[in-house]
Amino acid sequence: MGSLMAKLEKIVRERMRSLEGTAHSFNHVKRVTQIAAFIAEREGADIDLVQVGALVHDVGWSVGQPHNETGATLANQILKELGYPNDESAKVVRIVLLHPLDFRDRLKTLEEKVVWDADKIDLLGAVGVARGFHWQGKKPFEETVKLAHEIYTPIYDLLNTSTAKKIAKKRHEETMAFLSALDHELSLADLGISQQTT
Repeated sequence: MGSLMAKLEKIVRERMRSLEGTAHSFNHVKRVTQIAAFIAEREGADIDLVQVGALVHDVGWSVGQPHNETGATLANQILKELGYPNDESAKVVRIVLLHPLDFRDRLKTLEEKVVWDADKIDLLGAVGVARGFHWQGKKPFEETVKLAHEIYTPIYDLLNTSTAKKIAKKRHEETMAFLSALDHELSLADLGISQQTT
């Protein structure tokens, strides 16, 4: 499995080269893979399957949107070329298809839940907030702040595994503290100044 993982990592890294410097770069993928392996070990999930799924979960960003669908197709193709078993590839394809936030309720296997959790943990804390604001790019600032509240606030409660909730607790608290401080500063409440309405 070690040889396959090394080959797969090399292929995915090369495929995602165009995403360097973005919120969905290979650096994000590496973090998610490490987080997923950590959770899998403690939750009794198939670590090999989780690592493969995590490594390819965002490869679709290099192809186009919707990235989970393009990623599932590309992942299946890559794994076939590497001689990965068909039944295991099907499991990986489901991990990739279902990893976006909106598909949380469709997760069935522990491995799907572990990769989903790992991906969402990388959306929390200082790294997550920085990724989120960077990802929004040139969108209006107020729109980005509103979206940050909508996306970050529910994530912790949506995590599937007890290990994920345990390790993400501090990041969740830091994220909520940031959003609270952001609101206070935008309203000038932190300075004890009442904003004038015009």
